[in-house]
Amino acid sequence: MGRIQNEDGIILVASLILLFIVSLFLFTLVSWHSNLYRTFDSIETYYEKETKKIMWQGG
Repeated sequence: MGRIQNEDGIILVASLILLFIVSLFLFTLVSWHSNLYRTFDSIETYYEKETKKIMWQGG
């Protein structure tokens, strides 16, 4: 980046670092949320299949 000559350069660098940190946090949060709901969907599908199997057996 070369030499930072004044406070404007420091603010730019600080804002870029903050942007990177916030973006990384949001990406992690969205990924976690997606994985959580994928797990819930698979559990729901499992119980739907088991319910249909029990209903077809007449139980």
